[in-house]
Amino acid sequence: MLRVLFTIINFVYLTWLTFISIVYELALPIYLVLFFIFRQGKLDDAFRIHNWAYGNYLVKLSWPYIRYSIKGRENIPEDGSSVIVLNHRSSFDIFFSSLVPVPNQLVIVRDWVYRIKLVRWAMKLANYMNIDHTSMQMFRQTGNEFRGRNVSFQFYPEGHRSRHGKLLRFRTGAFFMASENDLPVLPVVMTGTEHFGSYKFPWLHPTKIVVNILPPVYPSEFEKNLRAQKMRRAVEKIYREFLGE
Repeated sequence: MLRVLFTIINFVYLTWLTFISIVYELALPIYLVLFFIFRQGKLDDAFRIHNWAYGNYLVKLSWPYIRYSIKGRENIPEDGSSVIVLNHRSSFDIFFSSLVPVPNQLVIVRDWVYRIKLVRWAMKLANYMNIDHTSMQMFRQTGNEFRGRNVSFQFYPEGHRSRHGKLLRFRTGAFFMASENDLPVLPVVMTGTEHFGSYKFPWLHPTKIVVNILPPVYPSEFEKNLRAQKMRRAVEKIYREFLGE
Protein backbone atom coordinates (compact mmCIF):
# COMPACT_ATOMS: atom_id res chain seq x y z
CA MET A 1 0.00 0.00 0.00
CA LEU A 2 2.79 2.41 0.92
CA ARG A 3 4.59 1.65 -2.34
CA VAL A 4 1.43 2.40 -4.34
CA LEU A 5 0.96 5.69 -2.49
CA PHE A 6 4.58 6.66 -3.09
CA THR A 7 4.20 5.84 -6.80
CA ILE A 8 1.14 8.10 -7.03
CA ILE A 9 2.98 10.93 -5.24
CA ASN A 10 5.92 10.60 -7.64
CA PHE A 11 3.59 10.60 -10.65
CA VAL A 12 1.82 13.75 -9.45
CA TYR A 13 5.11 15.48 -8.66
CA LEU A 14 6.68 14.63 -12.04
CA THR A 15 3.52 15.77 -13.82
CA TRP A 16 3.75 19.06 -11.93
CA LEU A 17 7.42 19.47 -12.94
CA THR A 18 6.53 18.80 -16.58
CA PHE A 19 3.71 21.35 -16.49
CA ILE A 20 5.75 24.15 -14.92
CA SER A 21 8.65 23.40 -17.30
CA ILE A 22 6.37 23.83 -20.31
CA VAL A 23 5.00 27.09 -18.91
CA TYR A 24 8.53 28.34 -18.27
CA GLU A 25 9.79 27.55 -21.76
CA LEU A 26 6.72 29.12 -23.40
CA ALA A 27 7.90 32.40 -21.88
CA LEU A 28 11.37 32.05 -23.45
CA PRO A 29 10.75 34.38 -26.47
CA ILE A 30 9.47 37.13 -24.15
CA TYR A 31 12.48 36.66 -21.88
CA LEU A 32 14.95 36.94 -24.78
CA VAL A 33 13.33 40.14 -26.06
CA LEU A 34 13.45 41.70 -22.58
CA PHE A 35 17.03 40.50 -22.06
CA PHE A 36 18.34 42.27 -25.14
CA ILE A 37 16.31 45.41 -24.41
CA PHE A 38 17.36 45.87 -20.80
CA ARG A 39 20.73 44.07 -20.56
CA GLN A 40 23.97 44.17 -22.50
CA GLY A 41 25.17 40.69 -23.29
CA LYS A 42 25.44 37.93 -25.83
CA LEU A 43 23.03 35.10 -26.59
CA ASP A 44 24.99 32.61 -24.48
CA ASP A 45 24.78 35.02 -21.50
CA ALA A 46 21.01 35.04 -21.92
CA PHE A 47 20.82 31.24 -21.93
CA ARG A 48 23.13 30.78 -18.95
CA ILE A 49 20.91 33.09 -16.91
CA HIS A 50 17.84 31.34 -18.36
CA ASN A 51 19.16 27.91 -17.28
CA TRP A 52 20.07 29.18 -13.82
CA ALA A 53 16.62 30.72 -13.37
CA TYR A 54 14.96 27.52 -14.62
CA GLY A 55 16.71 25.41 -11.98
CA ASN A 56 15.86 27.98 -9.32
CA TYR A 57 12.24 28.04 -10.51
CA LEU A 58 11.93 24.24 -10.38
CA VAL A 59 13.40 23.94 -6.89
CA LYS A 60 11.31 26.76 -5.41
CA LEU A 61 8.07 25.50 -6.96
CA SER A 62 8.82 22.02 -5.59
CA TRP A 63 8.03 23.12 -2.03
CA PRO A 64 7.23 21.30 0.25
CA TYR A 65 8.62 18.25 -1.60
CA ILE A 66 11.96 20.05 -1.63
CA ARG A 67 12.77 22.37 1.27
CA TYR A 68 16.01 24.31 1.36
CA SER A 69 18.06 26.86 3.19
CA ILE A 70 21.00 28.94 1.95
CA LYS A 71 23.74 30.06 4.31
CA GLY A 72 26.69 32.37 3.64
CA ARG A 73 25.36 34.64 0.88
CA GLU A 74 27.63 37.36 2.26
CA ASN A 75 30.67 35.29 1.15
CA ILE A 76 29.93 35.75 -2.55
CA PRO A 77 32.42 38.22 -4.13
CA GLU A 78 30.53 41.33 -5.17
CA ASP A 79 32.49 42.19 -8.32
CA GLY A 80 33.80 40.09 -11.18
CA SER A 81 33.69 36.39 -11.82
CA SER A 82 34.68 33.52 -9.56
CA VAL A 83 35.23 29.76 -9.71
CA ILE A 84 32.34 28.10 -7.88
CA VAL A 85 33.10 24.57 -6.71
CA LEU A 86 30.44 22.19 -5.38
CA ASN A 87 30.45 18.72 -3.91
CA HIS A 88 28.55 16.14 -5.95
CA ARG A 89 26.16 13.66 -4.34
CA SER A 90 23.18 13.57 -6.72
CA SER A 91 22.39 13.44 -10.44
CA PHE A 92 20.19 16.48 -9.83
CA ASP A 93 22.95 18.69 -8.42
CA ILE A 94 23.06 20.81 -11.56
CA PHE A 95 19.52 21.96 -10.70
CA PHE A 96 20.22 22.38 -6.99
CA SER A 97 23.33 24.45 -7.81
CA SER A 98 20.95 27.17 -9.04
CA LEU A 99 20.33 27.96 -5.36
CA VAL A 100 23.73 29.68 -5.42
CA PRO A 101 22.69 33.28 -6.22
CA VAL A 102 25.13 33.84 -9.10
CA PRO A 103 23.01 33.82 -12.29
CA ASN A 104 25.65 33.87 -15.05
CA GLN A 105 27.62 30.64 -14.54
CA LEU A 106 29.44 28.67 -17.22
CA VAL A 107 29.06 25.05 -16.11
CA ILE A 108 31.85 22.56 -16.78
CA VAL A 109 30.25 19.18 -17.57
CA ARG A 110 31.26 15.69 -18.65
CA ASP A 111 30.48 14.25 -22.08
CA TRP A 112 27.62 11.98 -20.93
CA VAL A 113 25.49 14.99 -19.98
CA TYR A 114 25.47 16.13 -23.62
CA ARG A 115 23.89 12.80 -24.59
CA ILE A 116 20.69 13.70 -22.71
CA LYS A 117 18.54 15.09 -25.51
CA LEU A 118 16.20 17.07 -23.27
CA VAL A 119 18.99 19.28 -21.92
CA ARG A 120 21.61 19.17 -24.69
CA TRP A 121 20.23 22.14 -26.63
CA ALA A 122 20.07 24.30 -23.51
CA MET A 123 23.70 23.50 -22.63
CA LYS A 124 24.95 24.21 -26.14
CA LEU A 125 23.15 27.55 -26.34
CA ALA A 126 24.62 28.45 -22.95
CA ASN A 127 28.09 27.53 -24.24
CA TYR A 128 28.77 25.15 -21.35
CA MET A 129 32.20 23.52 -21.47
CA ASN A 130 32.39 19.80 -22.29
CA ILE A 131 35.57 19.04 -20.39
CA ASP A 132 36.03 15.65 -22.11
CA HIS A 133 36.40 17.41 -25.48
CA THR A 134 38.33 20.51 -24.44
CA SER A 135 42.04 20.86 -25.06
CA MET A 136 44.30 22.66 -22.60
CA GLN A 137 44.64 25.54 -25.07
CA MET A 138 40.85 25.88 -25.38
CA PHE A 139 40.51 25.62 -21.60
CA ARG A 140 42.87 28.57 -21.19
CA GLN A 141 41.19 30.60 -23.94
CA THR A 142 37.73 30.02 -22.48
CA GLY A 143 38.87 31.09 -19.03
CA ASN A 144 40.45 34.26 -20.34
CA GLU A 145 37.47 35.18 -22.55
CA PHE A 146 34.71 34.62 -20.02
CA ARG A 147 36.62 36.17 -17.15
CA GLY A 148 36.68 39.35 -19.23
CA ARG A 149 32.88 39.11 -19.52
CA ASN A 150 32.41 38.70 -15.74
CA VAL A 151 31.08 35.16 -16.16
CA SER A 152 31.64 32.75 -13.26
CA PHE A 153 32.64 29.10 -13.67
CA GLN A 154 30.91 26.16 -12.00
CA PHE A 155 32.95 23.01 -11.29
CA TYR A 156 32.36 19.70 -9.54
CA PRO A 157 35.98 18.99 -8.58
CA GLU A 158 35.28 15.38 -7.57
CA GLY A 159 34.77 14.67 -11.28
CA HIS A 160 31.68 12.52 -10.80
CA ARG A 161 28.93 11.80 -8.30
CA SER A 162 29.81 10.17 -5.01
CA ARG A 163 27.78 6.98 -4.66
CA HIS A 164 28.48 6.52 -0.95
CA GLY A 165 27.96 10.13 0.19
CA LYS A 166 31.59 10.66 1.18
CA LEU A 167 33.73 13.30 -0.47
CA LEU A 168 35.88 12.02 -3.33
CA ARG A 169 39.38 13.25 -4.05
CA PHE A 170 39.41 16.61 -5.82
CA ARG A 171 40.82 17.12 -9.30
CA THR A 172 42.86 20.15 -10.29
CA GLY A 173 40.86 21.71 -13.19
CA ALA A 174 38.85 24.22 -11.17
CA PHE A 175 41.93 25.41 -9.31
CA PHE A 176 43.97 25.68 -12.50
CA MET A 177 41.20 27.90 -13.92
CA ALA A 178 41.33 30.06 -10.78
CA SER A 179 45.12 30.24 -10.74
CA GLU A 180 45.48 31.03 -14.45
CA ASN A 181 42.90 33.83 -14.32
CA ASP A 182 43.49 35.14 -10.79
CA LEU A 183 39.92 34.30 -9.73
CA PRO A 184 38.65 33.50 -6.24
CA VAL A 185 37.45 29.97 -5.57
CA LEU A 186 34.04 29.95 -3.89
CA PRO A 187 33.49 26.66 -2.01
CA VAL A 188 29.84 25.60 -1.84
CA VAL A 189 28.90 22.57 0.27
CA MET A 190 25.48 21.05 -0.47
CA THR A 191 23.95 18.50 1.88
CA GLY A 192 20.70 16.58 1.52
CA THR A 193 20.77 16.28 -2.28
CA GLU A 194 21.72 12.60 -2.02
CA HIS A 195 18.33 11.83 -0.44
CA PHE A 196 16.29 13.29 -3.31
CA GLY A 197 17.03 10.92 -6.18
CA SER A 198 17.55 7.18 -5.89
CA TYR A 199 19.16 4.92 -8.50
CA LYS A 200 15.69 3.68 -9.52
CA PHE A 201 14.15 6.55 -11.46
CA PRO A 202 11.50 7.94 -11.03
CA TRP A 203 11.69 7.40 -7.27
CA LEU A 204 12.16 10.93 -5.96
CA HIS A 205 12.10 11.47 -2.22
CA PRO A 206 11.13 14.55 -0.18
CA THR A 207 14.26 16.17 1.18
CA LYS A 208 15.74 19.18 2.95
CA ILE A 209 18.73 20.69 1.15
CA VAL A 210 21.21 22.98 2.87
CA VAL A 211 23.51 25.11 0.71
CA ASN A 212 26.53 26.41 2.63
CA ILE A 213 28.51 29.12 0.82
CA LEU A 214 31.90 29.30 2.50
CA PRO A 215 34.41 32.19 2.42
CA PRO A 216 36.29 32.51 -0.90
CA VAL A 217 39.87 31.30 -1.33
CA TYR A 218 42.14 33.58 -3.37
CA PRO A 219 45.10 32.49 -5.56
CA SER A 220 47.22 35.26 -4.02
CA GLU A 221 47.19 33.31 -0.73
CA PHE A 222 49.48 30.69 -2.31
CA GLU A 223 52.96 30.73 -3.79
CA LYS A 224 53.09 30.70 -7.59
CA ASN A 225 54.97 27.40 -7.77
CA LEU A 226 52.35 24.62 -8.13
CA ARG A 227 49.66 27.11 -7.09
CA ALA A 228 46.73 25.13 -8.54
CA GLN A 229 47.72 21.96 -6.69
CA LYS A 230 48.16 23.85 -3.42
CA MET A 231 44.76 25.47 -3.83
CA ARG A 232 43.19 22.09 -4.54
CA ARG A 233 44.59 20.58 -1.36
CA ALA A 234 43.59 23.61 0.74
CA VAL A 235 40.00 23.70 -0.56
CA GLU A 236 39.56 19.94 -0.25
CA LYS A 237 40.71 20.25 3.36
CA ILE A 238 38.09 22.95 3.95
CA TYR A 239 35.39 20.61 2.66
CA ARG A 240 36.53 17.67 4.73
CA GLU A 241 36.71 19.74 7.90
CA PHE A 242 33.26 21.22 7.26
CA LEU A 243 31.74 17.78 6.58
CA GLY A 244 33.56 16.16 9.48
CA GLU A 245 35.39 13.69 7.28
